[in-house]
Amino acid sequence: MNFKTEQDQFDKIKWFDSMKAGKDMCGSYEFCGSCKGEWRYPCARAAHRYQNGFIRLAVLRKQN
Repeated sequence: MNFKTEQDQFDKIKWFDSMKAGKDMCGSYEFCGSCKGEWRYPCARAAHRYQNGFIRLAVLRKQN
């Protein structure tokens, strides 16, 4: 499956979930932690990174 096809499926799922919840569900799925907000196929790319074990880490610096 390619990113476009996968993104189309995610868009449908997000639409129905959002209508059911009464709010935008973007950012609420497990793979959303791997999202970089790409303009093309963000959910498909995030799901791919999530499934392959790629994650985003934040580094916090302690202020003195």
